[in-house]
This record gives sequence, C-alpha cells and structure tokens, in this order.
Amino acid sequence: MKRSKGPRRLHNLPSSSNIDWSKYKQKSYIHIDDRVKIEHLKPKIQDSNWIASYAFLPSIHFEIIFKKYITITERDDQGKKRKRKEIKRKVRKIFYAAHKDSFIYKYYGDLLNNAYNIYAESIGIDNIATAYRNNKKGKNSVDFSFEVFDYMFKQEKAVIISMDFTSFFDNITHQTLKQNLKKVLNVDELPEDWYKIFKNITKYTYVNKTDLDKFLKNKYGVKQLKKVKPSKFMAPKEFREFKKGNLHVNREKFGIPQGSGMSAVCSNVHLIEFDKEISNWAERKNRSILYRRYCDDLILVIPISDEGRDTFQSISDQILDIVKKYKKDGLNIQKEKTEIRLFKNGRIYTENLELSKLDYLGFVTDGEFISLREKSLFKYYSRAFRKAKTSKRISLATKRPGPKKELYNLYTHLGHRYKGYGNFVSYAYKAHEKMNQLPCHSLIRRQVKRHWYRVHKRLK
Repeated sequence: MKRSKGPRRLHNLPSSSNIDWSKYKQKSYIHIDDRVKIEHLKPKIQDSNWIASYAFLPSIHFEIIFKKYITITERDDQGKKRKRKEIKRKVRKIFYAAHKDSFIYKYYGDLLNNAYNIYAESIGIDNIATAYRNNKKGKNSVDFSFEVFDYMFKQEKAVIISMDFTSFFDNITHQTLKQNLKKVLNVDELPEDWYKIFKNITKYTYVNKTDLDKFLKNKYGVKQLKKVKPSKFMAPKEFREFKKGNLHVNREKFGIPQGSGMSAVCSNVHLIEFDKEISNWAERKNRSILYRRYCDDLILVIPISDEGRDTFQSISDQILDIVKKYKKDGLNIQKEKTEIRLFKNGRIYTENLELSKLDYLGFVTDGEFISLREKSLFKYYSRAFRKAKTSKRISLATKRPGPKKELYNLYTHLGHRYKGYGNFVSYAYKAHEKMNQLPCHSLIRRQVKRHWYRVHKRLK
C-alpha cells in the first residue's frame, strides 16, 4: 500500500531550488562505499522516486570522550567557602554516513532548512533558533553571543536564564519529530521519499568503527595497511558477511544520529512548539524579552523593574514549568549548566545577590570584563602543544627540521586565511574586535597574545 503524498511536495516549493551545490564536497574518509563526486549523484538525489527505493548503508559509529574540570564551591563547617576541582567525563556519540548517504542527507537537510525558514517566519520564531540555519549567512557564535550581551547591557535590570538540554540528540522523540516535519513541510502525510529519510534517521543502523578497524588489520596486517590505504573498508560481498554479527539498529522510539547532514536541522524542527510557547509567554508578559536558542543551548534576557509584579524567583519558575511540559519530548535540563542570573547596575549577580559571571556560547562576562571561556582556551593550547610535540618528535628522528606548516596554519596567526575560514586565533581576534563594542573591557586578545611564544617554546 502506497503512502499518501500529501497536498504538495517540498520539491515543488520555490525554496527547493535554493541549493548551493558548491558546498557538496567529496569527502576523503574511508567508509563502506567508494568516494563519489556530487556531479555523478546530483540527478539521482533530486529524483524522489529514486530516493524512495534507495537502500541506505549503515553509519559508522565512534565515541569522543571529553574530560573537563568543573569548579565546585562548597562551605566548610565554619561556613567558609571552598572551591575544589572535579573531573567530569563526557561522551559524545558520533555517527558518520556513507558517501552517497551523506550527500542525500545534506540535500534533504538543505531542503528542510529552506522549508523551516518559511515556517519559522510564518509563526514568528525565525530569530529564535540561530544554529544550523542557512538564512543567517555570515554570522557565527560571536555575532549571536554579542547580540545577547549587547541587549543585556542596555537594560537597567534584567533576569538572565541560561540552560542546556541533556543528551539532546539522543533524546529527540520520533513521534514529535514526525509531527513537526509534517507541519514544516505542509503535508498531511510524509511523501515516500521523505518517509524514507525519516525512517533512516530514526531507526538508523550502524557498525562500530573499532570492529571495522579490527577487520582491516586482520585482512592486511598493521604494516601492510599503512601502505595499502584502501578507498573503502571492504567489498560488498565481505560486508554482507561482516554485518551478520556487527550490525546494530536503534530500536528505541527516540534518538537521532549526531553527525548526519539531517540531524542539525531536525533539532530545530523538533523544537518548533517549544520555541513558540516560550515566545508566546514573552509576548503575554508584554515585555521586550530576548529569547535565543543555539541548538540545545538557550538563553532569555528578561528586563524587570522594581515595581513589577514578577519576582526574580517567579520568573525562573515560570520558564522551568514550561520546560517541564516538554519532558515527554526528550527535553531534560542539565542542572549544573542552568544559570539564573540577575543583571543590575552593570554587574552580574547570583540568585543570592553575590557577584557572579554569565557564560554563553564560549564567552564569559561579569559585566566589567569579557573573555573567552577557559575551557575553549585550554582545548586550543592542548591541541597546539600536541601538534608541536609531533613536529619535534619527527625532527629528532630525522635530524632535520620537523613539519611546521600545518601547525602554523591551524594554531598561529599565520593561518588567518586557512581554508578561507581562518583558525582559533583569527576567531579570537575577530571576537575581540566585536566584543570591544560592548560597555565592558575585552580580555580576549590578551588571552591569545603569547600564543606564538608558547607554541615555539614547545618546539624547542
């Protein structure tokens, strides 16, 4: 029995032709299939019938483990404050699609992004979601965080609520996502090609990269593998045999793979009702409330007055009550990442009216100064020092100068035009120029000022 195609197809919308094909680059990673150029696939991925009958390959799964230090403030028996650092382990599950599948996901992700832009504007939430948008070109986290800080500094007094959702992609409920997809695409039922895409990002299949690496080592041997450099992990016949004991399927009613070209925009589609309710709450308050959400990281700046009926606590309770309503949709708040702050007289305070800081999209301010988040700086220097160490090791082994071009491009000011985007240092310089427009002192340039000396110290 064929699925209903609904009142109209997304491919017939004017926005469906707004695709930047220059961004469909051939990827160099090894997968189960061969690498492919978009020119060879372009006619097929635009054919909805071909997509409806296409057999997707499993994604490859691996985990990235982050270790970070968090500062915990405690009081001793005498009531004095003491700070201690604790290591927190964070695991991020990554899934990357086969080469053909990757282009298909990206294409449908672009189509969905175009449709989301139209829908979001029609219900008044276009400015709320800032991440993974193709109508916010030329803007990045610097611009989005500047907008929030700039608005905050213009208020005499405001409540700031900042929070993160726990394991956001892992908890996206399939039923809600499907309902919202139909709303955004303006169809009664998902067309066959869109249903195929939806099915493959919800009931996704995958194999573990560790199992594939083991297969290659057994096939070629460790030494021979370095010389062979295969274009794909295995032949189709080998894969049919391999997947019998190594294929995994997401059988849950929630979760989409983080890493596909569809996942990013689906995160925005999944939250259209949530964004709309927060927006409606702000309108009912009859205040100029600023609400922004960068994927799973949301912030509200709520101007208040001493004469207002709402207290500091009641405002935060109202927001948290709205969030709790969407727990069934997989929205769970990270308590340690929930910040409720008061902005008053140009400074940031806690709920207990103690001087504090506001952390948003990698920038931290106390009202007097603004700087890069320490975690971002630590990550940058750790990677730079690791790259310098590799160069030094090669130099000692070969008795010749070690390779430095990639080190300079990635981690020094010499890479300010690297791949057309620049690097962390150029990002910091641009952030400093932007944040310097705020009525506080930017410490950002000072934070990376000695990067050249510190990198070269490791080389020596």
